[in-house]
Amino acid sequence: MGKIFRHLKTLHSWMGLIALPWVILFGLSGLYLNHPQLVSQILPDSAYGAEAEMFASLDVPLTPETAANIARQYWPESPMNAIRQIKYHGFDAVEFTRGAGRIIVAKETGHYYTKTNFQNVLYSPQGEAVDRKIYWNYLLGVFHRNGWFSRTIGTILADITAIILIAFGLSGITLWYLPRHKRIKKDLVERFFS
Repeated sequence: MGKIFRHLKTLHSWMGLIALPWVILFGLSGLYLNHPQLVSQILPDSAYGAEAEMFASLDVPLTPETAANIARQYWPESPMNAIRQIKYHGFDAVEFTRGAGRIIVAKETGHYYTKTNFQNVLYSPQGEAVDRKIYWNYLLGVFHRNGWFSRTIGTILADITAIILIAFGLSGITLWYLPRHKRIKKDLVERFFS
């Protein structure tokens, strides 16, 4: 009995250590999905710090071809799916949609954004990253569903974590019960058969 108890205790400890990062992140993501304003106060880059209005207007607005040259720098391995004229944050812009994300170039100032499902990065007309916004709702939602921050490996990590947590709970109950089973058995016998 003592040998089983020791092995079970060791197994329980290791399962707890393995599952701990996921337990913390699942807790954080669940809390965020229920209370986004509360949690977003502690998460970095939840909103823009810099404003696009800080960029001076160009003498001559960018042509669609000049905007396309900027867009070609980002995700060149990803095909260009669509190009369209849009209004973005109050600016006339050209939006280039690629498989990996979107590049949005403001024609009046030359500043631009690279936008993915996870973040939106603001660049100066010189190509320097000025600010970024992380889409925590999407990022933590994907993690909460898949157990990882992307869908590339599917739900395998979430499934492994779930199995470990089930085993962790069962081993915890067993660790609690084993030292007490004789006393509990004695109490039950006395209560029902005396």
